[in-house]
Amino acid sequence: MFSSRFTRARRLAACTALAVSAGMLLATPASAGAPMSGSGAGTDRPAAAQPLMPSTPQAGPRVGTDTTTAPLGAGPRSDVDHDGKSDLLVRDLNGKLMFVTRTQAVEFARAGASEDFVKEMVPLGDLDLGDGRPEILTVSVVGGVELYGNASTTGFSQRRWTSGGFHIYNKVFSPGDVNGDRRADLMARTYGGDLYIFLATGDPSHPFMGRVLVGHGWQVYDQIIGLGDNDGDGKGDVLARTPDGALKFYGSTGDALNPFKAPVHMGHSWNRFNQIVPVDDQDGDGDTEVWAREKDGTLRAYGGSGTGTYDTIETISKTGAWAGVSQFAGAGNLPATGKEELLARDKAGRLYWYYSLNNGKLSARQYLENAGNWAGANITNASSFDPNGESDILDIWNGHLYVEEKDFGGGWGVYNLLAGPGDLNGDGSGDLLARDRSGNLYLYQTHWRGTKLYNRVHVSRGWDTYNWIFGAGDYTNDGRTDVLARTKTGTLYLFPGTGKPDRPFDSRIKLGEGFNAYSKLVGTGDLTGDGKGDFVAATPSGDLYRFDGGAAKNYFAPRAKIGYGYQVYNGMY
Repeated sequence: MFSSRFTRARRLAACTALAVSAGMLLATPASAGAPMSGSGAGTDRPAAAQPLMPSTPQAGPRVGTDTTTAPLGAGPRSDVDHDGKSDLLVRDLNGKLMFVTRTQAVEFARAGASEDFVKEMVPLGDLDLGDGRPEILTVSVVGGVELYGNASTTGFSQRRWTSGGFHIYNKVFSPGDVNGDRRADLMARTYGGDLYIFLATGDPSHPFMGRVLVGHGWQVYDQIIGLGDNDGDGKGDVLARTPDGALKFYGSTGDALNPFKAPVHMGHSWNRFNQIVPVDDQDGDGDTEVWAREKDGTLRAYGGSGTGTYDTIETISKTGAWAGVSQFAGAGNLPATGKEELLARDKAGRLYWYYSLNNGKLSARQYLENAGNWAGANITNASSFDPNGESDILDIWNGHLYVEEKDFGGGWGVYNLLAGPGDLNGDGSGDLLARDRSGNLYLYQTHWRGTKLYNRVHVSRGWDTYNWIFGAGDYTNDGRTDVLARTKTGTLYLFPGTGKPDRPFDSRIKLGEGFNAYSKLVGTGDLTGDGKGDFVAATPSGDLYRFDGGAAKNYFAPRAKIGYGYQVYNGMY
C-alpha cells in the first residue's frame, strides 16, 4: 500500500506530466483549481528566470576620498567577475546556489561540497590577500561551515576549510574588516543574543581565531547586516533592524574587543522589506550601499553617504523580478528551511502540491497521485527530518510510522495527532511531536541525519484541550521553532520554542479567539521570503487566508486572503 504512494524518489524525479490548476494564485485571490488529467508528477519547483544584477548610476569618488588605498572594509567582498564591484550570490527556490553578475547567472560550483542544505552564505573578500578572488563561507542547516576560495563564475571554487558547531548561532555575518588588517572578520549571534567575533588570520587552512564575546542583547534584532565601511574610517560597520521596522547603525571603533559605537537610529518602516542585502560600493563613491527587497520582489537601492546614513533611494528592479530568490548571501534575515509548501488531498484521495512563490502567494497546484491512492491515509507533512532541507511525508499505516518510504517501527497507533514543526532541540534537523488519546504530548528527537528517532520525551499533559496542533518554523523572531495550538472553542495559542528537549516550550501565549471559523489550519513555513514562519487557514466555504509570522505586535500580521475553492479538499498539510 505505502509503496504505491508519494515517495522521495517521485518528488525529486524529472518533472513529467506536470499538471497545474486552471487559475494561479497571483496578485488577486484565485481558485484552488481543477487539475488536468494525467498521472502523478515530480515536484521540483520549476526553475524561474534569474534576473541579472541591476546596474546603478555611477557617482564617482566623493571629494577627498582616496580610493587607491581603500582597506577591505570599503572593498568588494564578492567580486567574482573581476570588474571591481561585488556581485550577488543567491539561493533559488530549489536550493541551488547561483552567482549573479551583470552579464550572467551561473551556479556556484563547489569542489568537495557537503550535500547538506546551505541556509546562509557569507562573502568575505580576499582573505589571504593573494589572488584577488573572494572567499565564501557557507553555513548548513546542521551548523556545518565550509570556506571556499578562488570563487569565480568559471570552474570550481576550492573548499579550503570546514568546521562544525555553528548550530548554536542563529545568525552568521561579516561586517568587513574590524581591526584594520585588510581582512574581513566573521561574527555570529547566539539565540540568547550574545555576539561573538572571529578575527581573520590570513591562513586559508585556519582562517579564523577563536571566538571572542563582544556584545549582549542582540536578540532584539530580526535582521543584522554586515555592511563593510559606511562611515569613512575604513572599518566594517553593521545595520540592525527590530521587528517593528526601526533601523540602527553601528559604526566601527577599530577595537576588535569593543568593535561598535553606540547605535544610531536610522529610520522607521524598514519592516516592509523581507531581506536587506549588503552590496558594498556599487556606484564608485567609496561608500557602501544596501539593497532591500520588498515582499512582492521589488528591489530598492540605498546609497551610502559616507557618514553612516543613506542619502539616495532608487528602485532598481520591476515588481516581482527578485521574488524567486529564497536567500541572498549576506542578507540580514534569519533564513527558513524545511518546508515552505502546502499539500492538499481531495475527497477522492488525489494528492496535490503547492509551493511558496516567496511573495506571500502559493504556486499553481501540481497533481501528484491518482484517485484513491491517498484516500483515508493518516498523513502529516513535516519539516525536514534530515539535512536536505525538504519536507517529509509521514504516514501511519497498520500501526507503523513511515517517513517517506522508510519504516520507523510499530506502536504508533496509540497517537491521534502528529506534528513536525521543525527543529525543537537545536541540532538543526526537524523533530516530531505526537499526542496520545489521553492528551499526553511527546517529543521524538531525530538523529541529525534523519536515520532514526530517539526515545520519546514526555512534554506535558492536557493537550487534548486542543483540536489542532501545527506549525513550521519561527514565529517569535528568535530563530527557534515554535508551535501553534487551537482549542475546541476556537482560541489560538502560541507555544514559543526553547531549543531544550527536556522543556521544548515556554508558557503559552494567547493569540486570539474565533479561530474555529476555520476548518483547516496549516503551518506552511515561510511564504513571504523573510525567513519567518507563516500559516494558512481555510474556511468551510473554501477561502484561504495567510497569517504572516514574526510581526512586532501580536506575533502575526492581520490575515490576507490568497485563494478560494479549497473546500474541495478534505485534508491539508
